[in-house]
Amino acid sequence: MPEAPAPAPEDTRPAIPAPGECHLWHIPVRPRPDWLTLLDEEERASAARFTRTRAREVFLTSRAAQRLVGAHYLGVPPTAVTVRRDCAHCATEPPVPHGRPRFAHGTPPPVDYSVSHTEEHLLIAVTGHGVVGVDIEARGSLRDADALPAAVLTPAEREHYTALPARERPDWLLTAWTRKEAAMKLTGLGLRAAPRHLDVRGPQVTAGPIPGWPDTPIHLYPLPAPEAHTAALASTTPITATRPHTLPEPRPFPPLHTWM
Repeated sequence: MPEAPAPAPEDTRPAIPAPGECHLWHIPVRPRPDWLTLLDEEERASAARFTRTRAREVFLTSRAAQRLVGAHYLGVPPTAVTVRRDCAHCATEPPVPHGRPRFAHGTPPPVDYSVSHTEEHLLIAVTGHGVVGVDIEARGSLRDADALPAAVLTPAEREHYTALPARERPDWLLTAWTRKEAAMKLTGLGLRAAPRHLDVRGPQVTAGPIPGWPDTPIHLYPLPAPEAHTAALASTTPITATRPHTLPEPRPFPPLHTWM
């Protein structure tokens, strides 16, 4: 598999990513009750319905972080950032909000982004050129690993997988799954793009017959990941450098009415 893009020096004030550059935002999942003020009314209601504390923290971290990251690139307060999630592959009216997220600022918006999380970490990839997809997975997160290769690997990938020493198979399978997820997120198709039709062993996805799959090449890259995690990036444009960014840790936000 290809080497990861070279990391660029960290910058505290991100501009729009340059051609060939991807900004990576890593946000640890932890309690941040002040971030609740960044969510809209519907999102706050959704957060309140979670019965598991950890799941609520993941949801809150994801939705608030997307607005905080968006504010850096759009030049507006976080609460003014609008995220659309209508699906480009569905013909429902009104649009059902289950597609890949994107900032509803400009046509097209100045940046494209993708978000992924585990129960401990959130990763947001941002590009100013082309379309991006990102995925992060915790080791041991794949269920029923014995049956999974037959369900998600192409015949050539299964042949490669079975030829590996047994001790190497779990990590290789997780890496392959993460690369497939990144590509499926990029397209917005999700699992409608059957993983068993995506070969991700090379630097680009080789896709079988999948309705709605883009004609443009999709490039794949491994990403640095926290301990016991694996991450991958997919992009419609070649990525030659990544630039890490972090959000300032919790600071109180003024009440919603002060943003209006």
